[in-house]
Amino acid sequence: MPDITTIAAALSSLKTAIDITKFLRESDVSIERAELKLKLADLVSALAETKMELVEVQETISGKDKRIAELEEAFESKDSLVRKGDAMYAKDANGEAVGIAHCLRCWESDHKQRQLIGTHGLGRQENVCTSCGQKYNGGSSYRIEPRQP
Repeated sequence: MPDITTIAAALSSLKTAIDITKFLRESDVSIERAELKLKLADLVSALAETKMELVEVQETISGKDKRIAELEEAFESKDSLVRKGDAMYAKDANGEAVGIAHCLRCWESDHKQRQLIGTHGLGRQENVCTSCGQKYNGGSSYRIEPRQP
């Protein structure tokens, strides 16, 4: 993951490219063809290096933007679930658990709402998270129907 040194290296490469360009612009006609080709090769190399470093910086910024969006979404929905037993549930109008069970591990560690699916294992009902694989006893993580008035 690029850090401040990568950005500094990209800026240094860009400065080198600018310096070479200035040299070529200010040089007189007497510059030899071989020296000109060498300076142009240095220029192309410096620009290519800068481009690679800036792509790395762009990827890092994009990853951080994605993570920020995930955290903002988790923050906005932090009050939308309530714990009951071994699972998380949506809240009804009274703030009580209702609906399909969500994985407690995914919610607490990743702030992701992952529904549990029911399975039968060793003669008992289990619920499993399809994301992390965490297993829950079916008696403590089940669908809760809304109360009828």
